[in-house]
Amino acid sequence: MPTPPPSNAKLVHHGHTMDLWQWEQEMFDGTTEIFECVTRQDTVAVIPFLDADTVMLTKQVQPHKGPFMDFPGGRLDHGEACLDAAKRELEEETGYKAERWMEWHHLKNKGKNLFDETLFIASGLHNGAGPHLDAGEKIELVPTPWPQLKDMCLKRQLRQPNIMLAILAMHFDPDARERLEDFLNSR
Repeated sequence: MPTPPPSNAKLVHHGHTMDLWQWEQEMFDGTTEIFECVTRQDTVAVIPFLDADTVMLTKQVQPHKGPFMDFPGGRLDHGEACLDAAKRELEEETGYKAERWMEWHHLKNKGKNLFDETLFIASGLHNGAGPHLDAGEKIELVPTPWPQLKDMCLKRQLRQPNIMLAILAMHFDPDARERLEDFLNSR
């Protein structure tokens, strides 16, 4: 569940994927201003490891968006747990299932766009029933060596900044690197 808007916020537009809220906010000088935020469904993403040195990226095209590089992921269905959503998104977008899972981080976005995002890492991949893409998705699977992925993050070539930061931490931060290696070496 995302961070809720303030208790005095009023819903001014209920959209298909987002809701717009407004409220009066007292300023430091005693005046009031109208503030706004958007709430949306929480999201998950998965970094699937084919082996200890290779991840599965996706090259995606969606309506009104040019090609972009990303990891499998998407919005949670109503009432769905984060791990269940991650497993579903991995299989829908890649056709793969994973034997081992770890929640890497859970972030609460608290700006003007309120939603939570959870990043998982997965290993022990095996083919499931094949991809089941939404009508608005075209996805190409791109096995990517770790050094190339690190370079892509340094050049900001992936879609999601928080995932790029997590990957760079996995590479450069000794504690994060140890955590990743422990996961990849577990059976």
